[in-house]
Amino acid sequence: MADYTNEFLQDTFMKLLEEQLEKAKTQEEADEIIKKFEEVDLDKIFKDMYTRMANDTTGYMRDTMYEQVMLFRAEEQEFLSIQEQKWNKAFVASESMYIMVIEAAQSYVEHVNNLPQDQLQESSHVFTAMQHIHGRAMQQFLEIITLMKNGFADGAYARWRSMYELAIISSFIKEHGEPVAKAFIQSSNTEDRYEWARTSGVFPTIKRFISFNDIQKNCDINSTVWRRQYDLANKIVHASPQGTFARLSNMTPKDVIPSGRSDFGITTPAEHSAISLAQITTMFLTIHPSGDSLVAIKYIQNWIDIIREIYFKTHDLIFPEEEKLWDESMTSYEDEVNKGN
Repeated sequence: MADYTNEFLQDTFMKLLEEQLEKAKTQEEADEIIKKFEEVDLDKIFKDMYTRMANDTTGYMRDTMYEQVMLFRAEEQEFLSIQEQKWNKAFVASESMYIMVIEAAQSYVEHVNNLPQDQLQESSHVFTAMQHIHGRAMQQFLEIITLMKNGFADGAYARWRSMYELAIISSFIKEHGEPVAKAFIQSSNTEDRYEWARTSGVFPTIKRFISFNDIQKNCDINSTVWRRQYDLANKIVHASPQGTFARLSNMTPKDVIPSGRSDFGITTPAEHSAISLAQITTMFLTIHPSGDSLVAIKYIQNWIDIIREIYFKTHDLIFPEEEKLWDESMTSYEDEVNKGN
């Protein structure tokens, strides 16, 4: 690609030289003009001109930024409109899960608030910690939906990484009870990230630091099953070569560098975030279980199958040349209902 700035400056300089030479009446005058031009400090002149051109361009961009942004926003709205047309049913499934979970949580909290105080005291710290974790997970789930709608699959998956970590922390707190939950809450006003977990007593005293991986290995969630997915999310979050060259939003063949929105790759964060939200919600609603909360847990878990089916089938419809995601051997909620009937 041509370097237009350098070409412009060089052409301007040569044009000026030619104009001066045309005025020369003798060879001696021409030689004198050439000599003067050779003595000119071109580096300084070019530097000054670069600065002036940059300043002029900055002024122009400042004066026209509203028009430019309006054009950018028009293109953005066009993408969002097409994205909604393609993935509308899938987005509705995710948003429906958000609504059903938040309504179930609100009903559950009302139930808990009516329990006897002595019953609440038995797990007051666990409930407080889990209530805040669940609220954070809800917010992150909504962030993931927003990122998917806007065509940012990698950003959505990065947020799922945080949801997964919240699921691990929830499991650890739920398993080890009040002392750990209390330490977790008290650590919120310190710089301690994971030392609160030492209260569980499962780590040797000679261990100098507690890491997230230590907690991950000592909770009820089977982290081995999620190792590959969590590793991928870590690569996407960090400045790794894998996260740079193998982004979720990049279709095959990977000969395009995504630098904006893409309608590809959102099925993975959609499915995984639904699973993590169901896990955290299940742990929260079973601190003080009731008939209503047990029913809610079941239909929220059922919804994972609905999200998986809708997203996978939508992907296969939009990208017929890509590898199929939905297989008829997969669990379909409608099939399960028909079996039950």
